[in-house]
Amino acid sequence: MSSDNRLFLWMTLAMLFWGASWPIANVLSVYINEHEFVVYRYVITVLTMVPVLFWMKLSFKITIKQFLVASVTALLLIFYTKFYFLSTKYGAPGLAGAVVTTLMPIIVYILMLFSRQKHPSVKDWVALFVGAVGVLVTMRIWQFDVFNSVNVFLVLAASCWALMSVIASYAKSSHSAVLSFYIYIMVIVLDLIFFFEPTHGSVFLMDKVFWINMLIVSIGATTFATTVYFLGVQRLGSKQGSVFTFLVPFFSIGLSVIFLNESLHWTAIVGVLMTISSLKILNNIKLSFYNKNL
Repeated sequence: MSSDNRLFLWMTLAMLFWGASWPIANVLSVYINEHEFVVYRYVITVLTMVPVLFWMKLSFKITIKQFLVASVTALLLIFYTKFYFLSTKYGAPGLAGAVVTTLMPIIVYILMLFSRQKHPSVKDWVALFVGAVGVLVTMRIWQFDVFNSVNVFLVLAASCWALMSVIASYAKSSHSAVLSFYIYIMVIVLDLIFFFEPTHGSVFLMDKVFWINMLIVSIGATTFATTVYFLGVQRLGSKQGSVFTFLVPFFSIGLSVIFLNESLHWTAIVGVLMTISSLKILNNIKLSFYNKNL
């Protein structure tokens, strides 16, 4: 197997773990609340990232500015994780994963418009409209109250992640893996100080279902998937690397259907395809990587 095909498989596996994090959060919501989830997940992530950073031969040093960026981003990550967790607890996790992961980059693009980092053409405005309609179709907005709690959680989760992406861009000189490491540390510290209230007993008394899912979402969906994605983007470039993220909503929906018996509606597939098409246009992404290496 060529190195390009191996990279393709590793990146696909990373996206599989990211997609799996949505149904897994639904399973874990039976055991713990959202802030227990935040702390337990990122404690395991930090512990497992230490050897990864040594393996990547990265320095742990950051500047004061980078630390401040990490702290602000960490606060947003707490709220993102909270809303993402609640959306899977009270709604359909596959649908939630599809909506949030396709809505996030659209919001990022809109924020860039407000900051005048983008000068959209007519094509871009059409793509934004198609993407917005795609998200609404995925949500089957005509069947639900726009302001019901689950839909609000979805929009808030996507908005928090989009703001995180914009703020994290101010730490450009820091390696993404190192910055993420400090963000996760600050998530733990801030959540323990301001939000953490254990209500479900000792985590060490949880059964094997809890631990299997917690380890997958912490090590698989965070430490492993994030590291592979960073390495993939370094090798392929940000545009071609971002192509793989288009797999996440499909994995989220598929795994929820398989393991949680979630209903699969045609609107989810059509809406996701519409949104992905709009993102492809907005980012001028060409899907030649697949044809070249398969």
